[in-house]
Amino acid sequence: MIKLIILLLMSFFFSGVETAVTAISVPLLSARADKGDKRAKILLKLKNKPDKLLGTLLLGNNLVNIALTAISTSLLIEIFGPVQGVALATFGVSFVVLIFAEILPKTYAIHQTLPFAFAVAYPLQLIVNILSPVVACFNFISKLVLKILPKKKNINNDNLKEELRGTLALSNKNLPERGILRGVLDLDEVSIGDILTDRGRIASLNIETPVPDILAFLRTTAYSRIPLWEGRRENIVGVLHIKKAIQLIDAWRKNKKTNVRDFCTKPWFVLKSVSLLDQLAAFRKRKEHFAIVVDEYGDIQGVVTLEDLLEEVVGDIADESDLPNEAGLRWHLLPDGSYRLNGNATIRDINRAFHWNLPDDKATTLAGYVMYVAEQIPHVGQQFNIDGWLFTVRHKSGHRITQIDVLPEENKL
Repeated sequence: MIKLIILLLMSFFFSGVETAVTAISVPLLSARADKGDKRAKILLKLKNKPDKLLGTLLLGNNLVNIALTAISTSLLIEIFGPVQGVALATFGVSFVVLIFAEILPKTYAIHQTLPFAFAVAYPLQLIVNILSPVVACFNFISKLVLKILPKKKNINNDNLKEELRGTLALSNKNLPERGILRGVLDLDEVSIGDILTDRGRIASLNIETPVPDILAFLRTTAYSRIPLWEGRRENIVGVLHIKKAIQLIDAWRKNKKTNVRDFCTKPWFVLKSVSLLDQLAAFRKRKEHFAIVVDEYGDIQGVVTLEDLLEEVVGDIADESDLPNEAGLRWHLLPDGSYRLNGNATIRDINRAFHWNLPDDKATTLAGYVMYVAEQIPHVGQQFNIDGWLFTVRHKSGHRITQIDVLPEENKL
């Protein structure tokens, strides 16, 4: 009877260890190991050799369970006879093993993963070393069999990203880091064209503008870099940084014939199809914060800054120099449940703020989306029912839609 109890405890040990060591987080072990925790170092070393670890646990668990079954069956046959003994061994022992050697240890190990794994670290290392020669033989046989079986590599970057997204989806939604991590994962899937400041909102100047007028303009703008054009607005020939503008003014006061071109930097043009991840790398490589965005035909679409890219990761970064209408997404909830939004608000910002799923593949801004679906320039008061959502044009400036009311389908009475 004592032998059976010992074997049952050993089976409990192997089953629990298999679950705990498999479930424990490698990053957590790495962090503990870096702090000098010897048990974490042992577990991390064992997890880095999964074939050896798994082989040891399976070998030990199977040997113990087989011995437990054989001894208990022999004992029951001796007491109750061959017929009843075999029946009791089949159902009784299976029940005991299932409860006390499988379900109970695995459940406990899942709920107490860290303390359980750390408690068994030293004995597990000893058992792995003892059974190492036998496990090596079994692993060798397994590898020979695996060579004749078809294999397909199933781990790639896409799979890892999906796994991380799944982990974030299951995490606490109130964690501030959750949004940042999702933003990092999306950098490779979002293009510059989705976040740029469109050309209609670019604050630019004619390069022939007199220096006093440039100074007056700089006093009224919140931007630190001003594109300069020549002949027409689409022909950007330079970018004037606020620091260079100060030098320009000082030079102009000494010499009225000072040329603005001498204080401009060459404009940097990038394609709107470039991913945010690639553009971030380009910003770092060139040590620049500002770029002019063009399409495949070379036509200017807008501008993008390093701050725009960072806001895709951490959210809106508003400071004291931001213009009131540009410091984040502006909206107002109306009594009928609709949201009043600026027409130049980007669909990505809207979706992120309200957890909506408005399509952003055909237009970047809300106004652009409405005009794309309507296939016209709508007038004030005109309404559009798009997939159950009601869009109402509330204000225009010329042909530009400046304000739109959006009534989500779920808010309709």
